[in-house]
Amino acid sequence: ARQMLAPLLIAGGCALLQRPRLLQASAPQSLRLAASPLAQVPAAAPAPAAAQPPASSGKKGKGRLNIRIDDEWYDLTNWRAAHPAGTHWIDAYNNSDATEVMYAFHSDKAISMFKRLPNSRAPPEGIAPPSASTYAFRELRQRLVEEGWFKIHPLGELQKLAPWSAVTAAGVWLARRSGFWSAFAGVVCLAIGNSLAGWLSHDYVHGRQPFAWAMRGFGELIGGMSTTWWSNKHNMHHALTNEVGYDEDIALDPALHLWAPDPRHDTLPWLRQWQHVYWPLPYSILFLYWRFDSIRYVLKDKKWGEAARLAAHWAAFSALVPFRLLLASVWLSGLITATIVTVTHQSEEIFLGDTLRKYDFVEAQFRSTRDAKCNNWFSDVLWGGMQWQLEHHLFPTMPRYRYPALSKVLAQFASENDLTYRVTGEFKIIGDNVALLKKIGQGPQQPGNPNSEPLFKQV
Repeated sequence: ARQMLAPLLIAGGCALLQRPRLLQASAPQSLRLAASPLAQVPAAAPAPAAAQPPASSGKKGKGRLNIRIDDEWYDLTNWRAAHPAGTHWIDAYNNSDATEVMYAFHSDKAISMFKRLPNSRAPPEGIAPPSASTYAFRELRQRLVEEGWFKIHPLGELQKLAPWSAVTAAGVWLARRSGFWSAFAGVVCLAIGNSLAGWLSHDYVHGRQPFAWAMRGFGELIGGMSTTWWSNKHNMHHALTNEVGYDEDIALDPALHLWAPDPRHDTLPWLRQWQHVYWPLPYSILFLYWRFDSIRYVLKDKKWGEAARLAAHWAAFSALVPFRLLLASVWLSGLITATIVTVTHQSEEIFLGDTLRKYDFVEAQFRSTRDAKCNNWFSDVLWGGMQWQLEHHLFPTMPRYRYPALSKVLAQFASENDLTYRVTGEFKIIGDNVALLKKIGQGPQQPGNPNSEPLFKQV
């Protein structure tokens, strides 16, 4: 089944708590970024456009998984299978530099073990060194680590949980009352609560602190989705954002087209011209689709702990809320969440053809990601930190309440490294996505363009 991720549109709702300021005043001191001493390093050459999974043979060299980390080549052929979290995205980085992604996905303890990995006996030749901006980014990350930006704060964690618990409780209370308007308000509040639960689950899966590990089951118990299934899918999106054939979050065709389709793949051209009108219909099924996929995944892969938590989720919420209202709230929550998670990427650069795997990780994130400027406390709560999308993609294990202060640091970093820091108001960014759908929907076909079939489908 094709992933039905989504862009656009914020649904109204109900929030009971004011905007959490989340320690902005006490955030670690801002950085004065000096020019990198490595500024003369040559720019990186394009990476391979279609890396293939390494063979599992025992022969050295050919068929091996060679990855560069901190300018050292490692052979991860055997490590990939033994990795506790699975192979994930790593095969797509064969014969490439994976430093930024390896640091982004791993805990301090795991990072300290990188040097223990086996060195490549036959590293690939002709791979250019990282760009100057990449070396500057590594310096920046190290400074942020030393200044404590990745440490969680109890007050920040409580302020993330408070809006979810309040709006969910209100939704349950309203849904159990009689009358149309009580039911309607209950559905809206439950939908917002479900979206906020999704953001919390997202934080706990990305987090590498003990608290995040302890809360990991929140995804199944409250969010109703398998955390392992979601992590497998989501990590590729982070590792290769907007790369056609890799990032499943842009694999929407034939329901929606984000780039001009080849005539062979344009199966419904008469419908495509209306995609800027009908987009809410496929996107509203996001969470229903994810929940179905989660159940299928945990049963197929025998994740019995996650399966038990999913069963407890459905049993508890079905007992608390009339089932028809529960399904309606999940449908509405899919629309809300789909809007937020996609508008910050889909109207930015999508990499295909000559631009596929052309840029290193840091530049690709700046090109494919745009922040959304929220205009009020309700939007700040509803967006769940995803308004700081660039900050999150570059530093996914950092607590989201650090992102407002970090945004100023990244804006300065961009200006010093010939990069563009992109930010647009929350409603304009939605309008830009609708305009893109209309432009592509009513535009001509493009012979030779690929469809979005993933080369490295994770789940």
